[in-house]
Amino acid sequence: MDPDDESSVNVCLIQCALFCKGYNAGGVTGIYYNAGEAAVKEMQKDAGIEVTGRIDWKVWSGLLSMNWFKKVSGGDNVIRQIQKQLNGDWSDVVGVGPCDGVASRQTILSLVGALQAAEGVTTELITDLNSVNFGEKTTDAYNVFPISLNTERNSASYVPFTKLAQYGLYFNGYNPGRFDGIYDSATRDMVEAFQEFYCLTGIGLVKAGEVNVSTMKSLLTSKGDTRRSAKACDCATVLNRQQAFDVKRAGYTHVGRYLTGTVGQEYTPKYMTLEEIGYIEEAGLMVFPIYQDGGSYPGYFEKPTRGSVDAQTAALAAERIGVPENSTIYFAVDFDCYEYQIDSYIIPYFKCINIFFNSVKNYKRYKVGIYAPRYVCTRVSELGLAKTSFVADMSTGFNCNLGFPIPFNWAFDQFCEITSFASAPSFPLDKDAYSGRDTGISAFDKVEEKTPEEIEKEN
Repeated sequence: MDPDDESSVNVCLIQCALFCKGYNAGGVTGIYYNAGEAAVKEMQKDAGIEVTGRIDWKVWSGLLSMNWFKKVSGGDNVIRQIQKQLNGDWSDVVGVGPCDGVASRQTILSLVGALQAAEGVTTELITDLNSVNFGEKTTDAYNVFPISLNTERNSASYVPFTKLAQYGLYFNGYNPGRFDGIYDSATRDMVEAFQEFYCLTGIGLVKAGEVNVSTMKSLLTSKGDTRRSAKACDCATVLNRQQAFDVKRAGYTHVGRYLTGTVGQEYTPKYMTLEEIGYIEEAGLMVFPIYQDGGSYPGYFEKPTRGSVDAQTAALAAERIGVPENSTIYFAVDFDCYEYQIDSYIIPYFKCINIFFNSVKNYKRYKVGIYAPRYVCTRVSELGLAKTSFVADMSTGFNCNLGFPIPFNWAFDQFCEITSFASAPSFPLDKDAYSGRDTGISAFDKVEEKTPEEIEKEN
C-alpha cells in the first residue's frame, strides 16, 4: 500500500494482532506500509517461516491464534529452535505453531503430523491436531524408513525422519546435540540410551541404535508401540486358577492387582482374595499392589484428610491379605491434571500418605508408589513422596503425558489395553512395560482371613 491509500479494516486487524504479539506495526492506521512490513517480517522470522513481508495465510493464522513467537520466561532455546524448524519445514501441513520455547500440546502433536507429511500420508493442512494419531497408515508408511548409522540412511530422503527422531529424543530427555537430520554417532548413542532406559531393546521389535517404527512411536507418543511384548500387566479381575496360569503362559511375570474396591455398574469386587493369591503364587506370578477407591476426578483429592484415610485403608487391606513388609503400594491419580491441581491437591495428598507411612502405624514399613500420568509422577517423585512410579501412558492425549519424559523412577508403564484376554472366562487386561525397579511380591505372608475392622482393632 501507499501512505495515501484508503484505510483497510483488514489491515487494522493485522496491526492490532501484531501489537498483541509484541510487534510494533506503527499504529492502527489501516495503512500497510514500512512499519507494518517490518513488523510482519520480524514475526515471520520469529515463527521460522519464509520472510517476505507479505500478509499471507500463514501470517493471518499465526497472528490470530493463541500462539506466541518470542521466547517466554522459562522457555527453552532448543525447544524454540525445534519449533521454528517445524514451522519452516511443515507449516503447510501442521500450520504455524508457537515458537515460545515451551513444549506445548500443539508442538508435540505437530511432530506426528509432520511425520505423516514426510511419509506422504497427509498433504493437506491439518485443521485439528487433536485428531492426529500414529495409527496403522502412519505405521505402515514408516516401515520403509528405519534409520541407522550408515551413509545410505543419511541421504536426503531420510533427513526429515532423522530430524523428527532428534526432536523426539530431546523432548524425552536425551539431547542429541544437533537437529539437522544427520544421523551421526552422537544421535545413535542417544537413541541407544533412550531405548535402554525405556526397556525397548530385547523385546523382538527393536534393534539397538536403530530408529525403527517401534522406537519412533515411543519417541513421539507416550504409549509407544502397543504391539511390543510386556513382562507386566494389571487387571481389575479377581483371577481364578485358569486365568492366573494363562497370564503366566502369555509371558507375563508381574500382575498389578487391587487392594480394595469394586468395578462397573454392578459393583463387581476387584480386590485380591486369599484364594486368588494362592492361584497367583501357584502360577509363579509376582504382584504389585494398587490402591484406587476413586481418584478419577479432581474433587476426590480436595478433602485435606483424603490422603490420611486412603493410606490407612490401603495399609489395613494389605495387612489383611498378607502383603509382606517393605512392599510398594501404588496410589492412583487417574485423570489429567493441571499444574495448579498438582500443587493444590495431588502433592498435599501424597504428603498425607507419607505422614502415615512414616509413622509407627505402618509397622510393615510399606512404601509409597504412584500411579499417574508422566508429569504427575515426576513432580510427586522429585519431592521424595513416591519411591517408584506406575505410569498411565495409554492416554497419549493427556497434557501431563504430552512432551514429558517417562519418570526417572518408573517401575511399570501401562501402554496397551487388551479388551478380551484369552482365558476361561476372558477378561480385560492392560499391558505394562517392566523396568525392574520394583520386583513385586513373589510370596505373601500367611494370614488368617480377617476383615479390615478386625485388623484395625488388633492394631
